[in-house]
Amino acid sequence: MKRWKKWLYDILLAVCILVFLGSGGTLAYKIMAQKKNDARLEELAELLAEPADAENKAAGGEALEGGADSAAAAPAAGEGTQKERVLSAEELRKQREARVKAYSRIREQNSDLVGWIRIEGTKIDYPVLQTPDHPNFYLNHNFDGKSSIYGAPYMAEECDLSKDCRNILIYGHHMKNGSMFAALDGYLDQAFYKEHPIVQFDTLTEYGDYQVIAVFTMNAADPENPIYDWIFCGNEEAFDSYVSYVKKLSVYDTGAEAQWGDHLISLITCEYTHKDGRLIVVAKKTEEEGSSRE
Repeated sequence: MKRWKKWLYDILLAVCILVFLGSGGTLAYKIMAQKKNDARLEELAELLAEPADAENKAAGGEALEGGADSAAAAPAAGEGTQKERVLSAEELRKQREARVKAYSRIREQNSDLVGWIRIEGTKIDYPVLQTPDHPNFYLNHNFDGKSSIYGAPYMAEECDLSKDCRNILIYGHHMKNGSMFAALDGYLDQAFYKEHPIVQFDTLTEYGDYQVIAVFTMNAADPENPIYDWIFCGNEEAFDSYVSYVKKLSVYDTGAEAQWGDHLISLITCEYTHKDGRLIVVAKKTEEEGSSRE
């Protein structure tokens, strides 16, 4: 009997060791994958920073280099908040125009690129991709088209930027490490909204600023949800119904309105207080038009 117990103990010990090693290996793999993914996205962001810096210099931005103010004025890659606050409106416009021109450099690496999304002061600073013929491809593939739990922010296949798309739908994962669209959680707090009222979304031809008008959660599995009838805002009635509905569901009143003729962007990520929950942040393009690339 004692020999049998020792044999059972040895087996259980071996199983525990294997589980421990397996868990440790899985954790190490996830950490490495996260670092690799972050490094790749930073590399892409740096390709945009280079022409923007050159544009600043051409516009007289040399004053930002050297001297006591240089450390405060020069942000790390992907952190444009501090620098933009010391730029004049004209210099900022030129910087945004330079970024738009630089998107062609990113598109050379992936022809699925359709734009870039950015929210100052958050980790959201990513290329946006689209595969009309392969819906949801980037749900589980990264920028380079390789299988990845992080996926990549992507635009709904029904949105056509070459036409008058009234509501641009962009999806992104809610990652536990705070990457992808996890930062959208902050919009559930009105104080966060007041600090981040603008979503920047650039296409390959123009830049755009979008004012947040509503923040809400919903059950994505509910086929009876009327939002599905209006979400693409294909006509004035659908547009007005969508805006009215999201404003009604919004967790607070932003004070911003939208009407037919405006253009919307809806950012969509998972939300975990509901089964099959979704968090949606809706914003409208500001009146100032973005720059068109010649």
